[in-house]
Amino acid sequence: MGAHTSRDRGKGAIRKDGGHGEAGQACPRHAQGADEGPLHHLPPPLAEAVARCRARAENEPAPRHFRACRPGGGGRAAFQVSQRSKETIPGPRGGILARHLTAYEADPAGFLDDCRRRYGDVFRFDTGVVVVTDPDLVAEVLARTNRDSVPNANPLQGGRFPTAEQTRRWMDARQLAAPTLRSAALPARLPAVRGALAADLDALDGTWFDPSEVCWAICVRALLPLYLPDESPALVDAVLASFDAARDTAEAAVRVPSWMPSRLRRRVRDADQRVRDTIVPMLGDGAPAGTDTMLGHIRSQPGAVPGDIAMGAMGFTLLGAIGTMGAAWCWILYYLAAHPEVADRVREEATAAPDVSGDPARALPYTWAFAQEVLRARPPAWLLGRDAVTSVTLGDVEVPAGTAIMFSPYLLHHDERWWPDDPQRFAPERWLGAGRPHAPGAYLPFASGPRGCLGSHLGLAVLALTAAHIATRKRLEVPGLDAVTTYFGPSTLTPSGMRARLTPR
Repeated sequence: MGAHTSRDRGKGAIRKDGGHGEAGQACPRHAQGADEGPLHHLPPPLAEAVARCRARAENEPAPRHFRACRPGGGGRAAFQVSQRSKETIPGPRGGILARHLTAYEADPAGFLDDCRRRYGDVFRFDTGVVVVTDPDLVAEVLARTNRDSVPNANPLQGGRFPTAEQTRRWMDARQLAAPTLRSAALPARLPAVRGALAADLDALDGTWFDPSEVCWAICVRALLPLYLPDESPALVDAVLASFDAARDTAEAAVRVPSWMPSRLRRRVRDADQRVRDTIVPMLGDGAPAGTDTMLGHIRSQPGAVPGDIAMGAMGFTLLGAIGTMGAAWCWILYYLAAHPEVADRVREEATAAPDVSGDPARALPYTWAFAQEVLRARPPAWLLGRDAVTSVTLGDVEVPAGTAIMFSPYLLHHDERWWPDDPQRFAPERWLGAGRPHAPGAYLPFASGPRGCLGSHLGLAVLALTAAHIATRKRLEVPGLDAVTTYFGPSTLTPSGMRARLTPR
């Protein structure tokens, strides 16, 4: 069994049937006193709710990053969550700090699912935080993003909602990036993507590694052919540094008031600037880039593309893809090892189609279904949210402005109401039928709506190609599968305590 690393969290043990199982043993960094935390591993909106409770208990003002303003405002006026929400929306009595924090930490998904069964599909997690578990209501929230709600406010930016202008420019960047990331654009760059994956997997031959440590770099290099015509070690290093800084800060931000100078915040700003400094010369370089890459697509626009929009399309869509794809990549290895019969079917299919030149969804249908099932069983972004900027009605519940509305793809993916074929069972074949195996909106690995993932098809392709390469060309060893646990982290769902080794087949 692999020893815990500095990023191991040891919560929520995995069962081979796909359920979240019983809680694993806490790592040493969890054995903290009640005064300090363990807030660092809660998703930011939930951690902020606990921090608010502590501030109330100590009769102190909440940290400044809990203040926010409506899109288009940009000011500092604090919102006030209506006390009515605490009184009328059902939920755990007393909030999680008073009675339930230990239960939540022991099994985050199990605790939220128990609340759903007790209080219904819209329940109050704490003052200012509501959890929604009905797919129709979740779809409604996501569809109205940028109107009634915005993605959860960033503590690094003072907890403020984005202004209308910031939202518009980010959406312009997404629109600019979309043609390069859509499924029709993939075949042209597929050989380069496959080559990057193969080179990284071959480089691991014979060594024991922690998938959660190597996955991020592998995914950046696999995605880079969609962005650039050639390799760029400098951009890979800059993007990884920015990703590491953002991830570390997300875990620590709730422990550092936003008014206090923070080394981590400076690290994020410096890392983002490094990405900009690497990309800006590429945008102005006259070297051929090809129209099938993001860089070539940006250069081919009839008018000059504003710098921040070009940066959003080039740098920050790439950054945004790393976390979810890297976490999913780890689970691809886990489920190949945990289900040898599935790995055999992937091997048979990939052997019969050794040179995939078109869409892997058509060339490797079972392998594609395997990747879809991995994302169902372990959705990388296990808990997502929006901040309501106006009062909204969810079902028969009125949610006031200023409320963080959270929803969990993990809970949706394991809810027997939405999945008629035992959602606790790992079953790639559920995806091979003519119809959809779930209720509308109940499969949400990439979110949806105006802020849904642009590269969902690309992400599935990278996962399917990884599975095909490993199954056909490698022997995969993952000792101590029963001891591998699931870490329900602030941003992603990753395996903890996992070691793997690849050797040539």
